Amino acid sequence: MLKSSPQQFALRSNLLVVWNEIVKNIKTLLAYPTIIVFWAIFPIFWFIPFILQGQAFVGGLESASFAQLTGSGEYVPFIVIGAILNSYVNTLLFGMGENLRKEAYQGTLDYMLAAPCNKAYVLIGKAISESLSSTIFAISQLAISVLLFGMSITLGVIIPVFFIVILLILGLYGMSLIMAAFSLMYKQSHDLSESIGYIFYIFAPVRYPIESLPTWAQIFGKLIPLTYALIIVRSLMLLGTDLSTVYLEVIALLIIDVALLLAGFYLFSWMEEKTKKSGVISHH
Repeated sequence: MLKSSPQQFALRSNLLVVWNEIVKNIKTLLAYPTIIVFWAIFPIFWFIPFILQGQAFVGGLESASFAQLTGSGEYVPFIVIGAILNSYVNTLLFGMGENLRKEAYQGTLDYMLAAPCNKAYVLIGKAISESLSSTIFAISQLAISVLLFGMSITLGVIIPVFFIVILLILGLYGMSLIMAAFSLMYKQSHDLSESIGYIFYIFAPVRYPIESLPTWAQIFGKLIPLTYALIIVRSLMLLGTDLSTVYLEVIALLIIDVALLLAGFYLFSWMEEKTKKSGVISHH
């Protein structure tokens, strides 16, 4: 019988940590079915007012001036895509820090941080569980939008769009780790997460094309991973382009992902050591 090497044993152990964390968080989510209903359906009502507002301003759901900026005059699909991708921002930015805060409320945070495993894998498990729930919510919102607003989706764009969503999630993982680091030290990352969420909402092209912003705001918006994900996905779904046409945006998204992940892991490790030495980790 072949024996596992120490590296293989460590890998299996870490993957087991990730899996158990995913199972735990999914079970917690399923214990509150009203949350599932809320995130699957109610976000649609958040972007309906913008659709009605656009219809009131231009007298319909298409605009020639809007088409000059975006390449497509279809306002409804533009808004729907923005709302669905922005839902990942809402769940992932709030989810990581709030999960750690929940561990503190339940009295299990000290045990989690004292566990003989790499804490990064615990966080990865939490992040993956948040991503799974976000994807389920996004699919349900997209399906309802197809039924209500007549959006069309072809199989040819599903794979590249899925690839871009993964890249967006990776960048948000890095930001989530930063939120988790602040949650360790200050016991509350909700206000910071909400502030960053509003920054994304204003400077990323969630509700309007980035070209409509002032020049300085466009520069700031291009530092946000959501901006590139929205530009790419809308190009694929609304303009019928392929990834080779928006390869510069894909490269930019990859660079931002790497920078955020490195910063997130470094900051969380540093904050974990700092809180352990200062004794703040045991405070509530």
